[in-house]
Amino acid sequence: MEQKKAVSPIKKFIIYFNSSAGNSENNKIAERVQEIMSEHGHLTDILTRPTVEKALNALNMQIPHYDGIIAIGGDGTLNVVATAFIQAGKSIPLGIIPGGTINNFARRWKISLDVDKAVETILKGQTKKVGIGACNNQKAIVSSFTIGVLADISNDVRQQEKKKFGLIVYPLAAFKKIGRNKSHAVILESDHKKETMKTWIALITTTDSVGGIKYLPEDTNGFHVSILHDMGFKKLTSFLRYAFTGHLKKVKSVTYFDSKHIKLIASNEEDKIYSRIDGDASLALPLDLDWKKDFLTLFVPE
Repeated sequence: MEQKKAVSPIKKFIIYFNSSAGNSENNKIAERVQEIMSEHGHLTDILTRPTVEKALNALNMQIPHYDGIIAIGGDGTLNVVATAFIQAGKSIPLGIIPGGTINNFARRWKISLDVDKAVETILKGQTKKVGIGACNNQKAIVSSFTIGVLADISNDVRQQEKKKFGLIVYPLAAFKKIGRNKSHAVILESDHKKETMKTWIALITTTDSVGGIKYLPEDTNGFHVSILHDMGFKKLTSFLRYAFTGHLKKVKSVTYFDSKHIKLIASNEEDKIYSRIDGDASLALPLDLDWKKDFLTLFVPE
């Protein structure tokens, strides 16, 4: 007797992308994703808005009515979706079609950069619970949080430059800052301690990689905090060597630790220190960061 092939139940997905992001191909990618999902019997609606605020409002209203969401873009686009989840107090399964410049979060979870293969991952239905961060319990931290010169560097890099030259624009911009920008005094409170630290760069990540480059030997369930206290030309060589070989912890001028809660306050109240979250300019200190264990249900390769 011939066996019948199992048919997956029809599901309804939002396809979301940022219409003002650097990738002008996102609309074509969305149509391709919609076509493939339809061929497999799933319903989809494309949702895009010109601003983050309007996107969050639309996503918050629509999330309860869908079985999953497919985000097309990089870490900044994923941040909008995850922020909507945090503000709504619930999440639905998330599929990623990498469409950003760096795609750090997608690379960490081995999501294919090929559109058809990324959709295939969603169709296969294999999911994994993944932790992310929350800033002031209102904004997601999907991949990275920075303050100090690294945030300033990112503000100096224009979207067109990032798209044209890729990651190389960041070290070039950083090189120009060496010796010019002083460290900030930041009061940092974590699970383990509270102290004032001289901070040239504070990098807080949710994974063991930055820009697709593995900078830590292992990944743990929590924030990875690296604080570079100062930087000069003499320290640059060793810093780059350790950073690009995954042993940043060994740099003498870097303080590294893991934590599930972090509070950051400018020691000098007149010192305005702005953060950058998932590649976009964000809030000024003081800020509370909390780890949300297993918050995302992510479609991942089998």
